[in-house]
Amino acid sequence: MDAIAASKAHIRLAEGDAGRWEAHMAAAEAVLRSALQAAPQDTALITCLGAVLCDQGKYKEAVIVLETALKLGSADSHTHYNLGVALAGLAKPRKAIAQFGKAQGLAPSSLTWTAYFDPQAQ
Repeated sequence: MDAIAASKAHIRLAEGDAGRWEAHMAAAEAVLRSALQAAPQDTALITCLGAVLCDQGKYKEAVIVLETALKLGSADSHTHYNLGVALAGLAKPRKAIAQFGKAQGLAPSSLTWTAYFDPQAQ
């Protein structure tokens, strides 16, 4: 199983097991970090890691990770969307809105996903 599929499997476990949510999300993060050691410029892996970090509330780290994906040339709408989520989590609404806008003009990768975001909670 590749790292992205393995990470998604951990996330599905987290969604169905609230009592072990943190452990499942940590496992999802660990799988992606391990894969990035072998492929540090893989923007899909980086974008997925950014989503996992956002979902864990690690917004500062997510911003760094997702900005790296953009510097490496990611044209994935999920990269911009997830960066918007991270910026919103850091109470930077103007920057977040700009990233959400950029996400709308791009196609999503079938390999990546978006971080959870509840605009009503922001």
